[in-house]
Amino acid sequence: MIGQLNNLYDHHCEDCGGLLVQDLGDNDDDWDNIYEEIAAQLLSDKGIKINADLHLQTAGKLISAVNSGLGEPDSEDKKRLAEKLKQNIYAFSAAKSFTQMQYYRDAMMGEDGTILSKASFIKKIADTGEIFNKKFLEAEYENAHYSAIMADKWDRFGEEEYLQYSTVGDRNVRPSHAALDKYTAPKSDSFWKNNYPPNGWGCRCSVIPGKETHRNTITPKEAGAQLKDENRNTPFYNNVGASKVIFRDNHPYFINANGEEKNLSWEQYGMPDIKKIYSEEKPSYQTTTKEEYLNWWKAQKKTNGDDMSIKEVLGNDIQLLSGEGKKGKSYELFKDHVFKNESEKRFEYAGESINVLQTPDEIWMDEKGYKSYLKYFENGILKVAVNPDGKAETIFKVDKSGAIEKTRRGVLLYK
Repeated sequence: MIGQLNNLYDHHCEDCGGLLVQDLGDNDDDWDNIYEEIAAQLLSDKGIKINADLHLQTAGKLISAVNSGLGEPDSEDKKRLAEKLKQNIYAFSAAKSFTQMQYYRDAMMGEDGTILSKASFIKKIADTGEIFNKKFLEAEYENAHYSAIMADKWDRFGEEEYLQYSTVGDRNVRPSHAALDKYTAPKSDSFWKNNYPPNGWGCRCSVIPGKETHRNTITPKEAGAQLKDENRNTPFYNNVGASKVIFRDNHPYFINANGEEKNLSWEQYGMPDIKKIYSEEKPSYQTTTKEEYLNWWKAQKKTNGDDMSIKEVLGNDIQLLSGEGKKGKSYELFKDHVFKNESEKRFEYAGESINVLQTPDEIWMDEKGYKSYLKYFENGILKVAVNPDGKAETIFKVDKSGAIEKTRRGVLLYK
């Protein structure tokens, strides 16, 4: 696997010089603590497939790359773009961590065929961790950063606009990229489907506004074929602006995980069970009447009419919508959905919605992009369900004995 990734990333820096210098491996005690945790988990043979801390640490580094590329979201479109890119980052991190754990598990045996001591195993994990979490992660960080910039740029171009491929023009530009310099085509042209930058590790090419009157020096067929052989089987046969995907499913991590990363349980993440979680007393939520819930909603700051927007623990804006002033079925929107099945009395705890979003104990994402925000209270587990568009659909109580096991699975976003 390391050899395969070296080959995949071999254009990083050497040909294009790179964009960023990010030290993501050294002087970080958190990695060392994670290596010790991984060694203990694997040596105890608990069937753990992803170390939760390894996954979240990796995701956090790459999320910071997206944030630095996008800057502060200044529009609803940019917020939605950021959310889509981050969903891809979390899935990628899970697939990468899944792959690393497999690699570490295979490395447990010494040359004499016996299982390594804990100290020797930790050292071996740390040695390869320097490759996964420094060398490879730096290339992945750089790609995430520049992909976010280019995705935002794509959204800012008009649908009828002409775009021009642009290199930086120095001696480090790859010949295959230099051949496309100044090539111009409408945004709607199929050329951009697989040739929109970045077009490789460390690629610094960009796209700028072009002119309809520009005369290309190569034909559309030649332009479309220029990077095809080089990129067809790599994650770069892609337009991040159109797909909102930085790391495609043909990356070796995704291929190796084979979709398992989308549906792993809390147990396979090495997380505590419900009995252990409740071994310490939790705070209780205060129950409210229907009238008290409606008064609570009325008292909250609104962003549009009777709607709310809440910045949750990961920095995303979650919409809590009201049916007031809208056509259609009001009970499909958060405020009124609480009353859809009144026998469930969701209004008794619906006032905890903001608390659950801002101070959850766990967040999980299923394979369709739906998120479960969980908070453990002494008098029940509350879940706020959020759809892939960032809209909270409802809040409900999750049964401790059965339903919670099905809820705590997917891609872990927070713990």
